Amino acid sequence: MPILSVSATAENASDSPVPLVDPVSLVSRIDDVLRSNLENRTLSTDQQSAWQILHGILAYGRDLQIRTGETETSAIDYVLRGGAIRGFQLRSGDRFNTQSKTDDQILTRGIRADLEPVDKIGQGHRDQWLAYMSACELPRDQIIQTIDGPRRLDLWLRQIQWDVPLNFEQEFSWTLMSLVPYLSTSEQWTARDGNTYSIESLLRTEIDRLSAEDACGGSHRLTAIAITLRKHQDEGGAMTGAWTDAQELVEGAILQAIEYQNADGSLSSHYFARPGWSLDLVTAIGSTGHVLEFIAVAAPDELLIEPPVLSAANHLCELLEQAEPLDLECGALYHAISGLQIFRKRLLTIIASS
Repeated sequence: MPILSVSATAENASDSPVPLVDPVSLVSRIDDVLRSNLENRTLSTDQQSAWQILHGILAYGRDLQIRTGETETSAIDYVLRGGAIRGFQLRSGDRFNTQSKTDDQILTRGIRADLEPVDKIGQGHRDQWLAYMSACELPRDQIIQTIDGPRRLDLWLRQIQWDVPLNFEQEFSWTLMSLVPYLSTSEQWTARDGNTYSIESLLRTEIDRLSAEDACGGSHRLTAIAITLRKHQDEGGAMTGAWTDAQELVEGAILQAIEYQNADGSLSSHYFARPGWSLDLVTAIGSTGHVLEFIAVAAPDELLIEPPVLSAANHLCELLEQAEPLDLECGALYHAISGLQIFRKRLLTIIASS
């Protein structure tokens, strides 16, 4: 069942009675919010699990520091060197034929991450760890320590492609977010079942399975679709088949989110399904943050600086300012931070070019 009807129109979107926000002042406010949450919230391997820490990496990339005992260290460097975190365990995958003339396992063996979808400690979705680590723009030859020894990131990508038939949930959001930074959207490969898969075929599955019942109201699937579509457009790929459907879906979802926007600038607590507003601070941060993250990836420049989107980002800053003294659920917090990071980067580019 589709997550939404693509019947929203620009006229509907422009009717949102949201306050006007100055883009330059907004960048300054976002900077303060990002800095405050980075400096004043501490993630520790004693207190937090991999699920929380990897969400922090998604939000802050290489800037995130974590506590390990009495020491503060770079979160991504700690992960790459095999530091102990509850719920984070990488192990060797399959042996692949490579052009290397050596039997060195670093150059021939893939990487696998266990799936633990229940308790928000380990990897909750297939390929989630690499999807979030990609925020650090790791090179393909990055060495990553597993419990079986060091392995290379490019063979982790190979393992993900090989294991597509094992994704029994048919949930490829994080798979796409892992592969797309490193592969062309025209990429095709043969997987372990002998069948041919491609970036486009995974995209088609994401489009067809999109539902309001998905994690976080479908915002993760929509963000993955938008990331993949943008990469395809940047590559000058043909807009046919699944790509046309993806563009129509993304455009409709943006307009739907704005149509359901509340007067205070918050985005619907029911994500893309229907209008909604919540007094609960975590719920408001989670829904506005996830939907803004999607819009920040997906919206064209001209829409990104329209009052509804500027107001949504400004209101998210207000919510995070109110939540400064509170412990927050890491999924809601760090997807909100991720959305602000992406939005800020694009907004600065727009301001500089105007």
